[in-house]
Amino acid sequence: MKTTFAAHTARVHAIFSSIAHQYDRLNTVLSWGTDRLWRQQALHQCRLKPGDSALDLCCGTGMMIPPLCRGVGEQSTVVGLDFNAEMLAVAQRRLSAQAKLKFRLVEGNVLDLPFAPESFSCITIAFGLRNIPDIPEALAQMFRVLKPGGRLVCLELSNPELPVFKDIYGLYFNHLLPVVGYLGTRNHQAYTYLRDSVKRFLSKKDLLRAFRAAGFQHSFYQSLTGGIAALHVGLKP
Repeated sequence: MKTTFAAHTARVHAIFSSIAHQYDRLNTVLSWGTDRLWRQQALHQCRLKPGDSALDLCCGTGMMIPPLCRGVGEQSTVVGLDFNAEMLAVAQRRLSAQAKLKFRLVEGNVLDLPFAPESFSCITIAFGLRNIPDIPEALAQMFRVLKPGGRLVCLELSNPELPVFKDIYGLYFNHLLPVVGYLGTRNHQAYTYLRDSVKRFLSKKDLLRAFRAAGFQHSFYQSLTGGIAALHVGLKP
């Protein structure tokens, strides 16, 4: 099992290294700009207040970090963690160019978070959970480093359920998206992986059950844009 996890991690690492500099632009193009709206809805669920501590996992190029910084105020430092150095380098450049952001970037693994128990008021993870090979352990790690009363907010791509919309979106997602992704990155593997990883990922209801199995209470999910994406929220008692 460890060998399988290591091979999966190496493959995903190579993919994100190859697309780090085009990642933000292509996300916006491929989602028709709705990825930014989804992030806003995720941030609304964080219920941040000045002085809170926030951790953004699989932070990538740091898209979630500026609004998290605004939510916790200038007296707190937002931490972003990602396993890919190239993505973190892009994040460091773009975030350093913005004034008054207090943040710290950490290269690390969600399956072995380098933080003490009960360190954060809120954890966000956007479009990253499906890339982790052991979802129960990832959720257990998040539960461990959250403070009592803390919130986990997960934004992830999903599979729509509405019959007609599901078929129309399937044509785009299965056939057009990999082509557009390749034209933008010259990396065919990256966007076939995106397609396949979403198709293999837990259903919304199964992920909700995983939240509850990890110990999160008052957990719920919200479908976004016809089910293309979903927000899952859980509270640590």
